[in-house]
Amino acid sequence: MKMKKINSIGYGHKIIAIAAAFLIVIPGISYLLSYLLKVDGLLFISKISVAIGLLILLFLFLLLKVEFYQDKKLERYFENNKNTRLLLHNGLYECQACGNREVKQEQERCDICGACFKRK
Repeated sequence: MKMKKINSIGYGHKIIAIAAAFLIVIPGISYLLSYLLKVDGLLFISKISVAIGLLILLFLFLLLKVEFYQDKKLERYFENNKNTRLLLHNGLYECQACGNREVKQEQERCDICGACFKRK
């Protein structure tokens, strides 16, 4: 089963902002209101908010752990296959070292980067 590649660039900062709201903003407001209004229930809300914030940070940590694992796996794959050609739908090949998409079947080297292709 293939897993979709995780990339936290698009949403990582949003998760951190939400966690900061639960860890800093909501507890700060709850504590301030509790101090001003002398209501003990607001301190409980503050504690719940901190717990939710910590769970959100744990979720982000797990996402980053999976992302780093995927990056490591992809890096290993490309390192092991950088001197190969990948057959494209138009009959040409792509050099896996530089991305040149105009390599012909009879070529033993890439015209762009000079990579020597492994024989299969």
